[in-house]
Parts: sequence; C-alpha cells; structure tokens
Amino acid sequence: MLDYVKELIETSNKLNIEICLLNENEAQGYIRAVLAFYNPFKTDGHLGIGKNTVSIPTEKYEFTYSHYLKEEPAYVFWGQDSNIARKTVVKVNNAKRLGELFENSYGMEYFVSNETMDYLIAVNWYTIEIAGLASQYLLPLIYREKEIN
Repeated sequence: MLDYVKELIETSNKLNIEICLLNENEAQGYIRAVLAFYNPFKTDGHLGIGKNTVSIPTEKYEFTYSHYLKEEPAYVFWGQDSNIARKTVVKVNNAKRLGELFENSYGMEYFVSNETMDYLIAVNWYTIEIAGLASQYLLPLIYREKEIN
C-alpha cells in the first residue's frame, strides 16, 4: 500500500471523513479510463494535464478549492510512476472535504476526478490544473485570479 494511502486513511479516521480504497481491478480500470479521456501530459513527477485547462495557484487554493466542487464522491489517484500507484484509487465520499483531508496530511501531488469523469484536476506543488466540468464549479476562484493578475 502506498504511504499516501496510509496517510489518508489515518487522517480520514481522525477527521471522520468517509473514504474507501477501490479494489485493484476497479482502480486500474478507473485510472486507465480517466487518463485515456483527458490524456494528461505529465502523469508522474509534477503532475499536469496540459491542454484545455485553467489553472489556479496551489499555494492559495490547495485546501479551499474543493469547497467549490459538488457534494459527491471524488476519486483520488497519484503519479503513475510505480506498479502500486497504477492500481490505487481512494474514493472520498464528499469531494467538498478533500481540502480538509489533504490539509491534515503530508504534502502530496495527486489527480482527482468524479465517478463519471466529468472533470480532472491535477494538484502539484505549483498549480492546480482543472479540466472539464470542474472549471465551471471553480469559476469564482478562476475569476478572482484573473482580477488579481
């Protein structure tokens, strides 16, 4: 099991955030489907989606962006640099609580999507890249950044 997963399980128990680990077959299928649909340019190291995205700075929004997501399950997976990572997905029952979960965990880069793959978000040390429907959910943050810049 990835250290990231252990960390999230411990943190979720402390914060009473409901999460579960998908079985390996489900996880592999889910990751393959999301990556095939969005075709992110960087799936290990500093994760990135690339085309057809909008970005907001991680430093400002890492723990708050999720408040703008729908109250639905979110599926989290990590860089695809190991065999274990390619078979690991954590389902967080309420996407709005992702920020709280990660704020109380060690820093990590990750991808997040929903069950129907309506969006893909890549969180790395520098930016949060947003593709698909989540760009609509996060419009207040996106507009705020455009006003500042």
